[in-house]
Amino acid sequence: MTTTPDRIRHVSLKIDRAKAHAAALRDAVRQFFDTKPYTIGAKQHPATRKVVYYIEQAPAAPDDLPLLAGDTIQNLTTALDHLAYQLVCKDTGDAPPNPRGIYFPIADDQAKYDASKANRLPGASPNTIACIDAVRPYRGGNDALWRLGRLNNVEKHRLLFTVGSQAAGIHLGQLMSNLAAGSMPPDTVAAFAKMDIYINPADKGFPLQPGFELYIGQVNEVADLKQQFRFQLVLHEPGIAEGLPLIETIDEMIAAVDSVTTDLVSLLE
Repeated sequence: MTTTPDRIRHVSLKIDRAKAHAAALRDAVRQFFDTKPYTIGAKQHPATRKVVYYIEQAPAAPDDLPLLAGDTIQNLTTALDHLAYQLVCKDTGDAPPNPRGIYFPIADDQAKYDASKANRLPGASPNTIACIDAVRPYRGGNDALWRLGRLNNVEKHRLLFTVGSQAAGIHLGQLMSNLAAGSMPPDTVAAFAKMDIYINPADKGFPLQPGFELYIGQVNEVADLKQQFRFQLVLHEPGIAEGLPLIETIDEMIAAVDSVTTDLVSLLE
C-alpha cells in the first residue's frame, strides 16, 4: 500500500515543477523588460496644440512567455488532480472504482460544482467531499481556482495564451514637476519630483500598438522626452482573465493551490 509520504510527494512534485516554470517565467519577463522594448514619442496636436505622448514601438510579447505560463498552469492543475486521486485512493484502500475518472472538481459556479463533484471523485468519502466543498472551487467561491481550471482548458486546446503589453501609468510626480517648473518655488518643484506615483489610465491599449496615445497634456506644453511611463504584460482571455497582470495572476493561482494542498493534505495522513 502507498505510504503517506509517497502520497504527499506525488502532489508536491507537481507543485514544485509549477513553481520552477513560474520562476522561469519571471526571469523571461525581466529579460524582456531589460531590453527596454517600448519607445515613446511626443508631438503637438495641430488643432488643439496639446502635447500628445504616444507609442512609437511596442514589440509583441515573446512566445516563451505564454508557453511558460501554460506549463505552470498545467502543472498546477495536475497537482490538484494528483491530490484528488490520492485522496480517493486513501478512502478506498488503493482500490478506486474508476481511477481514470478522478479529477479535482472545479466549476463555473456552485450549482455546476454540486452537480459534477461526485462524478469527478468516484469513491471519495463524504468527509473528503465535504473538505473539498469547503475550498469552494468555483467562480464566486475561489476565483483563483476557477480561473486556473478555465485557463487549463484553454491551454489544452490552443498552443498559446493571449499575452501582451498594456499601459500601466504615467509618472505623476515627474509630470507635475515639469508643469510647475518656472511658475512655482523650487522646493515645490522638487517635492513634486519626489512623488513616486503613477496615474493608471482608463484605456490601457491592449495590445499596445504604434500610435497609441498614452497621455494628452496641456496646450503649448513642452514635451519631456524623458517622461516616465509604466507598462505591464497581461493575460487577456475573454471571460476568464481580461487584462490581468501576468505574473500576479500566476502567483495568485500558485498561492491558491498551495492553500488547497495545505488544507487537504492532512486527509492523507
